[in-house]
Amino acid sequence: MPAWITIVVADLNEARVAELITALREEALGVGQPDPMPGIITKVVNEVRSCIGFCPSTVLDLDATKVPANLKDMIVQKIVRTMKGRLLQPLSDDETTEEKVYQVRLVMLTQCEWPVDTTDTPISTSPTQAASGGVELASNSPRRATPDSLGDLL
Repeated sequence: MPAWITIVVADLNEARVAELITALREEALGVGQPDPMPGIITKVVNEVRSCIGFCPSTVLDLDATKVPANLKDMIVQKIVRTMKGRLLQPLSDDETTEEKVYQVRLVMLTQCEWPVDTTDTPISTSPTQAASGGVELASNSPRRATPDSLGDLL
């Protein structure tokens, strides 16, 4: 199995009953409204990748649709919760707990405190990571414009 994967419908169907996933995808759509699932998957994947990208020791995969395989369950469950929210379905107690754990893990990913599989196809520099770290402190220079030099302008 590759270290980083793309989340697909089959992953959701494995995590939950396929009929539930179909209902979450097809219920309450307006005329001509497309399946909301691809957009929700993209949103969650981008959220997780953004948090991973804050960790300077973790390099993102070149493919923007891929996430670490070790985070698959967490991501799939977040997608399902988001889709349920779209239909205003209440979360179960377990799902509420999972959401809290998800939020904590995002913080941990941002702070390099949660393990992330190494990608097979790394991007050279993560878009959210600086190529080199550090800051430059500007020295205090004398003011060029003072009340005296501005004269009648004030």
